[in-house]
Amino acid sequence: MFRKTIIFGLILIFCNIDVAISGTIHLPQTGQTTCYNTAGEIRDCNGTGQDGELRTGVALPDPRFIVSGDCLTDNLTGLMWAGNADLPGGTRNWQDALNYVAAINSGSGLCGHNDWRLPNLNEMESLVHAGQLNTAAWLNTQGFINVREKDYWSSTSYTGAPNNAWVVYMKVGGEGYLDKGYSSLVYVWPVRSGPSPSPPASLRKTGQTTCYNTAGEIRDCNGTRQDGELRTGVAWPDPRFIVSGDCVTDKLTGLMWAGNADLPGGTRNWQDALNYVAAINSGSGLCGHHDWFLPNRKELRSLPDYSQSAPALPLNHPFTNVQSGYYWSSTSGTSSPENAWIVSMSVGEVPMSNKASEYSVWPVREPLSFPVYLPLIMR
Repeated sequence: MFRKTIIFGLILIFCNIDVAISGTIHLPQTGQTTCYNTAGEIRDCNGTGQDGELRTGVALPDPRFIVSGDCLTDNLTGLMWAGNADLPGGTRNWQDALNYVAAINSGSGLCGHNDWRLPNLNEMESLVHAGQLNTAAWLNTQGFINVREKDYWSSTSYTGAPNNAWVVYMKVGGEGYLDKGYSSLVYVWPVRSGPSPSPPASLRKTGQTTCYNTAGEIRDCNGTRQDGELRTGVAWPDPRFIVSGDCVTDKLTGLMWAGNADLPGGTRNWQDALNYVAAINSGSGLCGHHDWFLPNRKELRSLPDYSQSAPALPLNHPFTNVQSGYYWSSTSGTSSPENAWIVSMSVGEVPMSNKASEYSVWPVREPLSFPVYLPLIMR
C-alpha cells in the first residue's frame, strides 16, 4: 500500500485574450441613432460604419436630467446646471458673463450653492445632442427653460487669438470662437460640479492653464474664474499616449488611433472616408486589427488641447502628418443631414460641412487589446 501524492502547481499559461484598457474617462455616445446617405436621406444603417450604426461610447441615461428646484443635474456628466438657461435675462460680453456668475457666488447663491462658474468648452459641449434636430428645443423639453437657439459663452479662451473665447451654438451644436467684446450675441449659463464623484461620462480638462484679458493679453489667473484658473475636469495621464508600432493609444480615452494622421495620403469626401476605413478592415488591417472605424464627433474632438493651436494637439504628441485642415467624423448633422460634423486639428473648431467636400481621414478603434498571462490552478 502506498500514498499517492497529488501536487498542486501554479502554471502560467499564455493566453491571447482581449483585455480592454479602460481610459481615464469614458466618452459618451453622441446621441445619433439614424444613418443618412450623402444627399441627407435616411438609409439602412447596416454596414455603413456611421455613428448611427456603431453608437460607440457610454449610453445616454434616461432620464438624462434630474430637476432639483431651480437647477438640473446631468445624470451623464454629473454637472449641475441652472434650470433657467437665460438667468441674466439677456446677453453679455465675455467679461460680464464671468462677472455675472461671480456675483451669484458672492450674493445669495443658486440652489443653495455658491460655487458656480462659467462652463469651460468641454462642459458647454456636453449638452449637445447629435441625434436631435435642435439641441436647444430638446433641452427645453428636459426640464430647462429659456434655452436659446444662439451661442453660449465658455470660460475657455481661444489660444490662437486670445481676444476671443470659445462658444457653443446651442441650436445645432457647432463650436467656434467669438471676440470677447461681443455683448449682443452670446448668452450665459452657469454650471457647477455635482455631487457624484464618478458619473458615467466624466469630462476631461480642456488643457488650458493660462488666463487672458479681453484684449488677449496674459493676465494673473487668481480670482478670474476662467478655465485657465479653475481647470475643472479629469486630469490627463502622463504620458498621455502609448505608441504601439504604427498606432497610438490615448490613455485618457482608451481609444487607439492610427499613428499616421494622414493615412490615405490625401483628402476624401465623406462616403469615401467611410469606404477607406472599411477597406482597411476587409484588407490587411492595421496594427493587427480589423475593427477600425471613422471616429464620431465626440471621439474626434477628444484629441484637441485647447492650450495649443496649429496644431491644437498636446505638446510632444507622437502622431505624424497631422493636417492643418479638417477631419471627417462619422456623425451626420441631424438638422441638415447632407452635412457631417468635422473637427479642425489646427484650432479645435467643430462645424458641419457638406458630405461632398473633401477632408482628412483618421481611423480609430475601441480600447486596445493585448495578450496577457492568466494564472491557472492545475491538478
